[in-house]
Amino acid sequence: MIDSTVSCSSPPSGQPLSPAVGWYAVTVLCIALLVSYTDRLIINLVVDPIRNDLELTDIEISLLQGAGFAIIFALAGLPCGRLADSVNRRNLIAGGVLLWSAATIGCGLASDFWSFFGARIAVGLGEAALVPAASSLIIDFFSPRRRGTALGLFSLGATFGAGGALLIGGLLLRWIDAGWLIHAPLIGELVPWRQLMVLVGLPGVVLLPFLMSIPEPVRRNSSGLLRFWDVFRRLMADRGTVLRVCLVKGVLAIGDNGLFAWMPTLLQRSYGMTSMEVGSYLALAVSVSGATAAVAGGALSDWFARRWGVETRVVMLLGCYLLTITGASMIFFAGTGQQAALALGVWAFGSIGGYVIGHVVMQESVPSEMRATTIALSLTFIGLIGIGLGPTLVPLVAEHGFGGGNALQPAMGSVGLFAALLAFVVIWPPIRVGLVALKSRAVKP
Repeated sequence: MIDSTVSCSSPPSGQPLSPAVGWYAVTVLCIALLVSYTDRLIINLVVDPIRNDLELTDIEISLLQGAGFAIIFALAGLPCGRLADSVNRRNLIAGGVLLWSAATIGCGLASDFWSFFGARIAVGLGEAALVPAASSLIIDFFSPRRRGTALGLFSLGATFGAGGALLIGGLLLRWIDAGWLIHAPLIGELVPWRQLMVLVGLPGVVLLPFLMSIPEPVRRNSSGLLRFWDVFRRLMADRGTVLRVCLVKGVLAIGDNGLFAWMPTLLQRSYGMTSMEVGSYLALAVSVSGATAAVAGGALSDWFARRWGVETRVVMLLGCYLLTITGASMIFFAGTGQQAALALGVWAFGSIGGYVIGHVVMQESVPSEMRATTIALSLTFIGLIGIGLGPTLVPLVAEHGFGGGNALQPAMGSVGLFAALLAFVVIWPPIRVGLVALKSRAVKP
């Protein structure tokens, strides 16, 4: 039976884990997050080979890319969060990694649409356990002075996973096409896209021993799993700060998914870039800006918390969402592909920085026994609102607002600007409270 609080590898009560252990955990969890994003997004690189080999329609392919993953990822988030608030979080993460890795390999062995769809559902289910449990773990490893930095470093896995999945996949496909795996046991006779799916599923299995070496820290200030009504009351406390941060993540994800989904098409269709140029520019824009935002945003928010108090950390979101407004506005005026990619980089800087800081704000605003649940709720909003609406709104706005599919650029700018402005409105009340606290501390002698 799984221990609900401390694993057998945790030190006795009163003997805190060393900072080195915490940073080791952050490193391993960051790698797990990178692997999860690679396994999630790698399908986008081999759409046509899969469609031709399995004789699928474009609609069926879109279901494998989106709904097959996103729906179960969103719906499983809250149950996984509640589970992470009551069981050994390290073991839950390890189980999720094993599930999604096996499911990714299963995608490579799928014989038809339904077997592929089922494997994608399993990928979403396995990945739904990672972020809530890992965020809760990291919070318990570190003091408030280091939590922003730690969560920022953890988020690098998502940043490099999203930006580098296509580059990693392209490199693997180059090796496959060069015949490096022709004599490999079990997979040597598979077609290239199947070999690719199997290969990207293997790192998660290799990562399992490192995950199992992470000790389960004692939950801080935990009094047992809260009832749903108590969870709701805490979400609504302080003018609904935690609920607003959860909701704003979903709102901003409309812009994230709309821009990320259609920017490659815009650069190819409107600016004549090749696939290699598109991948290089977008990987550079998202990875560099996102990595900088994740680390700098987390560290700067820690400095705010140390200097002005934990309750002022939320003020940092003001700058983040102003950056997303700037990035969305830049899309309207971009005259070259490079300028459009730069606009996406500005957007990503604000969005990813806000994601990291929002994570810390949520975790510090709730007790230990509902931290993973809170993160899971934000992921549910991201899945249902952001992934569900973002990619679809862009072509709808292009068709009905600007007269056709050739109007991708103004449509993307409009969807991004709408999401950024709405996010700003949703998050303004807690920011205003933080500004008042900041001002009161600044005037004190």
